Amino acid sequence: MVGACYNWAGGDTITAAGKDLLGAKLQEKPDATLVARTKEGDVEAFAELVARHQASVYSVVSRMISSRDDTEDIVQEIFVRAFKSIGCFKQDSSFGTWIYRIAVNTAIKHMRGSKIRSAASIDDPDSGLSDTLTDGESDRPGDAAEKAERSEAVRRAVQMLPEHHRAVVVLHYFENLSCAEIAEIMDCSVGTVWSRLHYACKKLKGELSWLNSEC
Repeated sequence: MVGACYNWAGGDTITAAGKDLLGAKLQEKPDATLVARTKEGDVEAFAELVARHQASVYSVVSRMISSRDDTEDIVQEIFVRAFKSIGCFKQDSSFGTWIYRIAVNTAIKHMRGSKIRSAASIDDPDSGLSDTLTDGESDRPGDAAEKAERSEAVRRAVQMLPEHHRAVVVLHYFENLSCAEIAEIMDCSVGTVWSRLHYACKKLKGELSWLNSEC
């Protein structure tokens, strides 16, 4: 078992190794090959998986958890959990889907345990949620200040969403995942994902009466 092949005290070695590989050619071997090698005890293979997926994992966690310190700790915990449990990964889904699932579940666990209720900034320029919700506004003088104010209002409204609803908003609007992909990650039906997105949009519009008719 791979868990017996590596000392996880602190978990820093894998994270550091993953960062060192960021500049390398990461697509030479498919994830499935790296997973198989990791199961055989190859720590460097897992370090490459970390390098490939840590940005996506950080993106999800940072938008569900507001504290940067908490986010970094949780991301490390996610990869520690993945390494320890990879022997049980049956590969009936992609490694990306599997690590997203661990990320979402771990973030939700921390939100519940620590009662962390605040979302990361929704006016992140790399995200599309604020623009999606406020699409159609003109570029009048003063629009920048108004948009910033409204983005902050959206952020506060998202903070109030239940954990699973917040998760589907993050995965759909920030990670650009389809409802089918989100359903696989969250181990639920596509209909459940649609229902949660609908609820989230309805809740946001209830809090933010100026939102347009499209969510």
